[in-house]
Amino acid sequence: MRVAGLSGFDVDNTVKELMKAQRVKYDALDQKKQTFEWTRDAYRDMNLQLTDYRNNKLFKFRLEGTFNKKDVTVSGDSEAISAKATASASGSNITVSVQKLAVAAHNFSKEEVAKAEFDRTKPLIEQTSNLLHGTPLSSAYTFKINGSESIVIDTSKDSINDVISKINQKTNVTAFYDESTRKVSFMAKQTGLVNGADQKGDTILFEDVSGDFLSNVLQVKPEGAVKANDAEITINGLTTTRSSNTFTVNGIEITLKKAGGTTATIEPKTKVDEVVDSIKTFISEYNDFIKLTQDKVAEARNRDYLPLSSEQKGSLSEKQIEQWEKLAKSGLLRNDPILSKLTNSLRLAVTANVDTGHPTIRSLASIGIDTGDYSEKGKLVIKDETKLRAAIENNLDAVQALFTRPAAEGGSGSETGIANRMYAQLKTGLDELVEKAGVPNTTSFDQSVVGTQLLQVNKQLNQLDTKLKTMENNYYTKFAAMEAAINRYNSQSAYLANAFGTNSK
Repeated sequence: MRVAGLSGFDVDNTVKELMKAQRVKYDALDQKKQTFEWTRDAYRDMNLQLTDYRNNKLFKFRLEGTFNKKDVTVSGDSEAISAKATASASGSNITVSVQKLAVAAHNFSKEEVAKAEFDRTKPLIEQTSNLLHGTPLSSAYTFKINGSESIVIDTSKDSINDVISKINQKTNVTAFYDESTRKVSFMAKQTGLVNGADQKGDTILFEDVSGDFLSNVLQVKPEGAVKANDAEITINGLTTTRSSNTFTVNGIEITLKKAGGTTATIEPKTKVDEVVDSIKTFISEYNDFIKLTQDKVAEARNRDYLPLSSEQKGSLSEKQIEQWEKLAKSGLLRNDPILSKLTNSLRLAVTANVDTGHPTIRSLASIGIDTGDYSEKGKLVIKDETKLRAAIENNLDAVQALFTRPAAEGGSGSETGIANRMYAQLKTGLDELVEKAGVPNTTSFDQSVVGTQLLQVNKQLNQLDTKLKTMENNYYTKFAAMEAAINRYNSQSAYLANAFGTNSK
């Protein structure tokens, strides 16, 4: 604690005024630190926006499904089949006639398994009197169905519900106990010849490994079993079979519904409007991102607006501080080489040719998309939508390759689709931004360029702060000594005046 000014001399204000001149260098260094922090934050904000564009917007244009929008129509015997296009559907027509539908094998208890009083939730051993098996119930049984893993039944613990659950979980058969008939039904989970130990048979294979649970307790007999069969169909003139009534041909999922031998024709059609909308979205999002980077690079720098010191902020309102800092932060990334290079790389990626394998569809310009005039700075526009629609309708694979074709290992890069080129360029930009200003949403100092600058300026500020505190203490020490001297002189003066005054009387 300091006590000063007893002589009437304003020590505090004098020291404050003396320190003002000494703090000019500190304030300038503190402003430099604030500028570094704002610059770091500006780079990191661009990092976040670049990441959002790359991962949440551009990424989908690397996927074939974004462009492969197809539908199908079924003519002829449309009751015989249904069809839908998948992402890999080709444009060729398919004719189908159904001679026989695929059927699943099934079987069921030949006699009632239990009495009406039977409780399906209680352990089997407790239900012995309510079961209709012909021999005493054993404590344990083991069996297999269709060559499954062994199913072990503990009659002291397992109920009929537990038995049904084990069958459904461990085999390729679905079983259920019917309360009305008091029988168990078994049906293969797949249609066709998928049964038996070799998974090629037409009937479900029941094997009692230990005991006779299947044949005696559940009353399953081979007589009366319904056999499975594969579907018999003719596709584009070729007679063939399928184990399932649903299968895929040339990217079109076909479901057989009715046998009869009449012909149905499946005609794939491209959803041109949806593909056009996807490409319009690509253009819009690209234009927005390019504008963002270009605006940052071209933003004016207000060099007259430096960061405010604490003393300056004290004389301003919050709104004034906000307005001042908005101007002070403007243009921090003006002419930034990372953003400038990234912008140029992206513009080249969207305008350069792509080896799509098609003789004419090799660039955006070839499908009616081009850059605007010079004033629009590389903005993409659809100049000929008719041309774009024709390319999509007649050569969708080439349009798709134009965007989505992956880079070939050891290739020249000419084969890489536009979206994949951009994706790679954005990754390079992200790496450079991290090297420049570190990872977003971190507060500790890092080894980035701006992080190193901040570390250095912080060290200088700490050294200068220590120096200023020492200087301020020295001022107070000197003024304290001056105060003490003045007080001594005043005391001596008073003593002398008092002494002379007494003598004169």
